[in-house]
Amino acid sequence: YRSFHASQNLAAAAKPKPSPRISKAKTRVPNVLKQYKPRDALPPLAFLQSAAKAGAMDLEPAKAFEFLAEYVEQARSSTKKGWEKDLCDVHGVTLQHMVTLSGVLRRCSDRAQNGLGLTLMLAASEMGEKSATYELIQSSINKNQVFEYPAPLQRLGSLAKKEKDAEAMALLGKVLFCQGKEDEALEWLRKATRPPTGSLEFAGSGDALVYEGRILLKKGDKKGAGEAFKKAALELDEPSAYFYLSQLQEPGSSTQEVYLLKAASSGVLEAMHNLGALELAKIGKQEKKPTSLADYGMAREWFQVAASDGFGLSMLNMALICKAVGQDEAGLLWLDKAAQSPDVRGEAKNVRREWAEESSRLT
Repeated sequence: YRSFHASQNLAAAAKPKPSPRISKAKTRVPNVLKQYKPRDALPPLAFLQSAAKAGAMDLEPAKAFEFLAEYVEQARSSTKKGWEKDLCDVHGVTLQHMVTLSGVLRRCSDRAQNGLGLTLMLAASEMGEKSATYELIQSSINKNQVFEYPAPLQRLGSLAKKEKDAEAMALLGKVLFCQGKEDEALEWLRKATRPPTGSLEFAGSGDALVYEGRILLKKGDKKGAGEAFKKAALELDEPSAYFYLSQLQEPGSSTQEVYLLKAASSGVLEAMHNLGALELAKIGKQEKKPTSLADYGMAREWFQVAASDGFGLSMLNMALICKAVGQDEAGLLWLDKAAQSPDVRGEAKNVRREWAEESSRLT
């Protein structure tokens, strides 16, 4: 018999992600723009029209398409310094427009379109658009990717150290945290969120407090961590702060459940998994054991939502739930999905092997 995976371990959750380190300097224009025909890098006009209709872009779609078409041509051939600024001036395109267009392109499915989106974001960052620099760095951290373009990291350092930009200081703190430099990270995170250098009046201030709490938690300062999480949660309504705050409450308490519900309602998968674990614990205390999926009630509901969004431990629990009620094939499908998740791949393979051995003994 294999036990269910009850909850996310807070110490494990607080581990730093791999650093967005620089592997080597690269040219700004990704090779993908030179590998494909120019038209392959352009988005469907309907995508631009949707962005404009949704209010995400105040640039006329046809004008945006014309700008992108000429940008691709010049990116492949021009050697003139400053050609991008000249092109923007001709078409009335601002740096913020470039960031918006990059977002549209990076949501496209074609590699050439994604490459153009990255190129636009890098260009906007180089020309001084802070939001482009922040987006590039944060995206790298979120994806646990090696950061191959060093210039945005250098600009981030300048914005934090020379211009004392609070958002840049917070992001620099996150980068240092990912690199395992926790004392330096804590210093920059606090500079970002505390007077006289910072405040809580910038985008990402709640997340900065969460990172501070995670560092303090690793150092064994539960009181300090709790204060940081509470400020981020109760004052700034930061979703992940509710999750971390829940882990400092009495296990199974109503307060813990309230915090988990707040986090889960904002899409925090770990919180959904933990809510499933709480419901599973209640079922385990019942005299009657579950005989169908329906008997697992909200435990199954929470695990299924988290698993469907890619949370590995919930996939394993869905497999075990299916197995427990005799739905072996459905359980194997969940194990196959779990095996594609790096965090639980080994466990999924072990469970599958145990099931196969059990089946062979019974035949």
